[in-house]
Amino acid sequence: MARTFVYPFSVRHDELDSFGHLNNAVCIKYMQEAAIRASTDAGYSLPWYAERGGAWVVRRLEVRYYLQVRYGDKLDVTTWISECGRSTCTREYDVTRTIDGARVARGRALWVYIDSQKGRPLRLPEEVKIALSPANEKEDLGIHGYKARAVEDCYRYRSRRRVQSYELDPLGRAHHTVFFNWIEQAYYDAIRLAGHPLGELQAGDWMVFQGGHDIEYFSPVRDNNEVEIVSWICEVGKVRGAWIHEIYEARGQTLLPRDYSLGVFVNANGKPVAAPQALINDILRGPKDR
Repeated sequence: MARTFVYPFSVRHDELDSFGHLNNAVCIKYMQEAAIRASTDAGYSLPWYAERGGAWVVRRLEVRYYLQVRYGDKLDVTTWISECGRSTCTREYDVTRTIDGARVARGRALWVYIDSQKGRPLRLPEEVKIALSPANEKEDLGIHGYKARAVEDCYRYRSRRRVQSYELDPLGRAHHTVFFNWIEQAYYDAIRLAGHPLGELQAGDWMVFQGGHDIEYFSPVRDNNEVEIVSWICEVGKVRGAWIHEIYEARGQTLLPRDYSLGVFVNANGKPVAAPQALINDILRGPKDR
């Protein structure tokens, strides 16, 4: 039987986005904190790993969002291990609203155990695998596989930024959750260039609800490195669409992560609605002044 761990969170005001909802990147931070506490509860804390020269990094993260939550909402993050490999663990997350048990998000992360100095994978001690009690089963998170047409000719939007010191994790890398903030900004920058600024979305009778992410991390990025973010629509459905965001180290063009980002068009009541075709056409075309 899988070893599960539940950790509660209360949504704070500074964790909301400009629409008054819990920011998606913060929800992922909740998952990470629950993972750290779950490992500690099993007897393997961050100091335990550090004493052995080990650390955990995320190689792939899948998240499916179901429900928007607001300030003061109480959430429970339940987490457990579904698989263990030589140097990896696949950790599951289920985020629910405490008051009624409604599912807010469902996540899955492939964690790699590495040498904290060399960055190379280390063999995971067998005692850790036994203590974490992997369930050896997974459910489909439903991020892919909906009815949509592939888009081949969308304009590629590009933006650049530098890694800030406050975005680093204890290993000196850009924290894996930071990429979601960069991706969110790249998305809003793209639709702004297409002629639809954020204020228009906030004032309208519809919005795009973040439906999910499937992101793979390939290489770490360090303090003050310049990165380039390339974003484009890859799929369009009736009420859903998806973007690809690729983030490169700007100088050498090394691919850092690649994210498949699912979006759902909803009305003011949160019900799915048809995507505004004019918006889609404008984004596919690219900036008006190019």
